[in-house]
Amino acid sequence: MKRSDTETRQDGQHKPDLTTSEALDQVEKAEEMQEEERNEDQRDETIVEPSPKELTPEEAVAFVPEVENAQDLPDVAPFLVPEPEESESTSESTPVIEEAVADQQIEQPFYEYEEAVPVPEQISQGFRFMRPSREQILRWAPFLGLMLLGAILRYWGLGDKPLHHDESLHAYYSLMLMHNLENWLGCFSPTSSCYRYDPLLHGPFQFHAIALVYQICQWLGLPEHGVNTTTVRIAAATLGTVIVGLPYFIRDYLGKYGALVASFLLAVSPSMVYFSRFAREDIYMACFTLLVVVAMARYCRDRSLSWLIIGSIAFALSYATKEATFLTIAIFGSFFVGLIVWDIGARFTLVRNTRDTNAGPIHALTQTWAPWAVLMLAVVAAPLALLFFRYMHNLSLYINDVKTKPLADTFVAQLKNVTVAIVPWLGIALGVYVLVILMMEYFEKLPVNDSRRRGLAKFVDPVRQPLLDVVTTMPWIHWVFAILCGWAVFLVLFTVIFTNIRGGIGDGIWQGLYYWLQQQQVARGDQPWYYYFLLIPLYEQVGLVFGIVGVIRCLIQPSRFRLFLVYWFLGSVVIYTWAGEKMPWLMIHMTMPMMLLAAIGLQPALVKVVAFVRERIVAAREKRAHEEGQLPVAEPHFHIQPVSAAGAIATLVVAVLLLLPTLQNMFQVSYVHAADGPHEMMVYVQTTPDVNKVMDQVAAVDKKAYGGQQNMPVSVMGDATWPFAWYLRDYHQTTFINTTEQDPCPAISGNPPVIIVGGDCLASYKASYQETYKVTTYHMRTWWDEGYKLPPCVPSKNDTCEGKPTWGGVGPLLWLSYGDTPPKNAQFDLGRASSNVWNWWWHRQAIGSTTGSYDMAILVRNDLAR
Repeated sequence: MKRSDTETRQDGQHKPDLTTSEALDQVEKAEEMQEEERNEDQRDETIVEPSPKELTPEEAVAFVPEVENAQDLPDVAPFLVPEPEESESTSESTPVIEEAVADQQIEQPFYEYEEAVPVPEQISQGFRFMRPSREQILRWAPFLGLMLLGAILRYWGLGDKPLHHDESLHAYYSLMLMHNLENWLGCFSPTSSCYRYDPLLHGPFQFHAIALVYQICQWLGLPEHGVNTTTVRIAAATLGTVIVGLPYFIRDYLGKYGALVASFLLAVSPSMVYFSRFAREDIYMACFTLLVVVAMARYCRDRSLSWLIIGSIAFALSYATKEATFLTIAIFGSFFVGLIVWDIGARFTLVRNTRDTNAGPIHALTQTWAPWAVLMLAVVAAPLALLFFRYMHNLSLYINDVKTKPLADTFVAQLKNVTVAIVPWLGIALGVYVLVILMMEYFEKLPVNDSRRRGLAKFVDPVRQPLLDVVTTMPWIHWVFAILCGWAVFLVLFTVIFTNIRGGIGDGIWQGLYYWLQQQQVARGDQPWYYYFLLIPLYEQVGLVFGIVGVIRCLIQPSRFRLFLVYWFLGSVVIYTWAGEKMPWLMIHMTMPMMLLAAIGLQPALVKVVAFVRERIVAAREKRAHEEGQLPVAEPHFHIQPVSAAGAIATLVVAVLLLLPTLQNMFQVSYVHAADGPHEMMVYVQTTPDVNKVMDQVAAVDKKAYGGQQNMPVSVMGDATWPFAWYLRDYHQTTFINTTEQDPCPAISGNPPVIIVGGDCLASYKASYQETYKVTTYHMRTWWDEGYKLPPCVPSKNDTCEGKPTWGGVGPLLWLSYGDTPPKNAQFDLGRASSNVWNWWWHRQAIGSTTGSYDMAILVRNDLAR
């Protein structure tokens, strides 16, 4: 039996919807058809697509429940089932069935049967431009409109906010990379000072991307030679906009309206918008991660080499962006293993199908060994996972210990040497393999590409084991091209366009993992385990509420893709909560799958309301035609129950009400308070606009004393190096004074016109130079009050507080109620907490203190001061 319209694949085309009688006949004859297909050695006949015939409303309504019940079908396993979606050849009967589904509140079945049709060899005909049809344009238009909305939100005023500490690092070293590549041959020297991959700054992709943007903007003749705070963020804004459009390619999994809702939520999400306007690696990684999901979902459906190559390149780019890709591997890999185990168990029948019409989905699930195999996997894997995490923790302690760190460094260096020695031989082996395959093809020694299954594929049932079927029937050329394309991306980026081949390969494979393990003990930010459970609800109201609804719906009406989204979301929450480093930019790795789930949660109500509106429009037209004497009185084709329609409308009303604070948060954090840490929890130790005031003073002094030629000597203390290394990039006489433990505030030689000081040495330099310099103090960075942290440990006779924080806050509940200074013996007050959150949402009235800052000062020599 063939799948429904968008499920069946033959030469890249889709079968039209079945009529009621055809569906019933195929259900009754499914087992016989499967047996005949297994015995066929070759398919020579041409498959002719039947012409769909128009269904009456009664037939359409009756059709869906009959094919919905899993117990009426032969023994099958869960398949990757999408939501209904119109194909290129959708007939006029499709809207009838869709409205019938909406009317009867029917979901796609968890079980489906698929005919084991071999994929015919596709003959390349070269590239040929084809004008898009009207239907294609109408399908693209809403998504292009949402991408335009996302682009406007991301590009508008992109350079207004000063560069964050991390942004200034990325911007500066990207500029150095661009200059390095202008003398590309000189970077081959081992003694050159050209850019090399350093996991401290994360992966090399962002530096190549920003450098490319710089170069393009220079060619276009943009201001400041194409290097400014706007161009630094163009790559981030671009990939953030790409994220908005990616749900288009999985609309047959999310549903037509679900994909649109997903794109809209991703376009306006506060976290997705803010960090798309932020030159950090997280938005790049988020884009590549979603692209991997889209590419693998499409490959499982279409078996197209292009999608596999896209997925391989996306994964390589994610790996070349940030070390957190290891966490993605853990989440996606464990789900993949679970599906493989399910497919293996689904091959063995536990209970014969009794065709009991009263049997429910639980009965259908337990007909094979699949659920029990997954349960056994969980029982075995859970303690192994705990042991693995404990081992990782101990390993992190080992490599951070002063006594054992040299041994760890030596071991990693040996791993790099062995890897660099082995990689060329692996390349040779792959080349020999490809050469042998090509020679066998040339001499016609390979098996003919027909319908017969060979190798492991002979033992795989494509109906019960769809994922194993994908893996075992994948052509060799798909594997080879995917590996080669991913490896090519790795080599180009980690070797810095082949200028550091040996170091790039070894560091790219091992140094990132080594650094990531080291950082687990550093635990930057020192945030509590519930950090994201406080941060996400403050910003993502509509996504959070309907994301939970989507989780419930996916569990009640599951498909493989839906279960994957649930696993992805919950796995991300768990693993980022477990990880030592917790920063606000990491929340997008949780909110992105949450938005897809929210779209699934909202889709039924939206479909029902659209059908209800269509019904009313049709009824009004028919009534008007009747009044004009053109048509007799007729009942509407479909009738949405008032109670059902009212519930759907109420759901959308709730969604709109939740959308309002979400949009308010997006507007405030992205445009109003983008650099205002004390009033935005998502803004983390952000550089304040005061840095622009400092630079204005530097420019004024330079113009007064040096004619504005930017040749003025400037001394910058170590604590102020970033972001001023970026902002003073064109002042070539700038001196950065390094500090040491022995001399944390060294004396400044000479008598420079301008001195910029930050942080710990501020007070001492003020006292030392106040007679000869005019001192002006500013805020360099500010931050959100952290009174939500747990109370500090107080040493006592019974507890020395060893290994526990001796500073902290008042706890999340008291902080929400009273800020960071609750009265003595205060208790959680729900009313006060709700009022505080409400005032923050609509008036940006900070919950805690707003005094947290890291200060700086500019010292201008008296003879040059205004």
